[in-house]
Formats: sequence, C-alpha cells, structure tokens
Amino acid sequence: MREIKFLKFLLIVFVISNVALAQGSWYYSPSLQMVGSDFQDGSNHNSFFLYNGLRYQTQSFYLSLSIPIVFGNSNTFTQLGQTYIPNGSENNDFDHGGNHTGNGGMNSTNIGFGDLYLNGSYSVIKETKSLPNFSIDGYVKFPTATSSLGIGTGEFDTQIALGIRKFVDRFSFFGQFGYLFIGDAEGASTTNPYTISLGVGYMFGYGKHSILLAYDSYTTIVQGFSSPQQLALGYNYMINYGLYFTAIVSAGLNSSTSDYTISGGLNFEL
Repeated sequence: MREIKFLKFLLIVFVISNVALAQGSWYYSPSLQMVGSDFQDGSNHNSFFLYNGLRYQTQSFYLSLSIPIVFGNSNTFTQLGQTYIPNGSENNDFDHGGNHTGNGGMNSTNIGFGDLYLNGSYSVIKETKSLPNFSIDGYVKFPTATSSLGIGTGEFDTQIALGIRKFVDRFSFFGQFGYLFIGDAEGASTTNPYTISLGVGYMFGYGKHSILLAYDSYTTIVQGFSSPQQLALGYNYMINYGLYFTAIVSAGLNSSTSDYTISGGLNFEL
C-alpha cells in the first residue's frame, strides 16, 4: 500500500541512482499516473494522478515532497503510500470512515488534491566493496486529500524503515524492511503492518538506460483479509545529464491492491 511505499517514488530514486547521483542537487519530477481496477460488481474504474514532486538529493541523503492533483470517480480508491486499495474490494476497511463525506457516488467525477507525502532517507553505513549501503528511510503522509474524492483516510500515517542497497557491476540490489503507523481513521479497524520491499535493477547502454523490477508487500492490515502485494517494473532513460524519463508499470497480486498502475514522467535537475 504505499508510489509499494517505495513504489513510484523510490523506484524512480533507485533507477536514477544507478545512472548518476549528483552531489547536493534539486530535482523537479512531474508525472502522470493511472490507477485501475475491476470491482466486485463487474465494473471497471480508473483514476488519474498528476504528480508534482520536489527532491533534494546528495550522496548521503534525500528529502522530497510530492502531492498529486487527482481526477477520478469519488470513493474509488484509498491511497496508502504508493499503493492503492480499491474501495470496491471487501478487503478495504478504510472506505467506511475517515475522509469520506458521502458526496457523490461511484459514478461522480471529481477533481482535487491527494495527500501530501514527505519522504526521506539517510545513509548510516556507506557501501564498500564487501558491505552494502544501509540507510534509515521513512515518510510522513499529511492528510491533504480533498474530502469529496474519498481517496484518503483523513489521518496522518508514518513509516520508518531500514534500507539496504548494493551495486554489483551493472546490477543493483535493494531491500527495505519497515513498520507503518496507520492513523486511526473513524470506523476503520486496522493493524499497523510491517512492510517489505525487494528489487533488482540493471543498467545498460553506457548508463543511459536502466530497468528495475520490484516487489512490495505488507503484513496483515485488516484481520481475516489478504494483505496488499504488488509487483512493478520500472524503466529509466537519461535524455541528457540531469534530465531523465521514467516509466513504471505495476500489478496488484491480490484483491487488496489495484489491478494495475501505469505512470510516466520526467525528472529535471534544477
């Protein structure tokens, strides 16, 4: 459930890191994302997220802010990090309270803002020939989502995690193991989950191209129901130094996660 915390945002960060990691650089990252699912009543629903992200990154840490403009039907998905839970799924316990006002049904289209995410990471052990890089990662979600959209819980969420990354020739391997504190949304009976993200990347074409395969999962969030799981494939192309194109396709592995997510965008070094 988090762009898998990682999913959209950290996929981009790790792919860019494979190509070139600037010292003390600002990046602006506009992107468009489509999220879709088939609901239990047989209907198909899509929502669109126009993201605007700003990131400061060095060799040791990064800090970023991102907030989307959302176009879609009301009460269609609930966002948790970079993962989306279909509100038409019996596994979603968030759509019974929180940020929902009851204005508009599944067929009403609205435009508004999503939740604001503050992401960060700090390397505590630098990578060596024999040791991987270890980092303290995390994010804070601010409940800024427009209430009529029904995509937020109306509460703050916080994640803290240990990140591990190692480069071997043209390959990069990463893992992240965390704990998510979910805000107490009214009417929702949830448990704070552990989070797991694993992935492998490959760089080719003299560093101009990168691909990344990532898996993201949670432990139990709602007792008696399956936990969200997601698989994603990312591609990065360095147009020029400091200008990158990134595309990501992800698929939910069970009914607790949106069926698919497709996104594409640019990363500008400012």
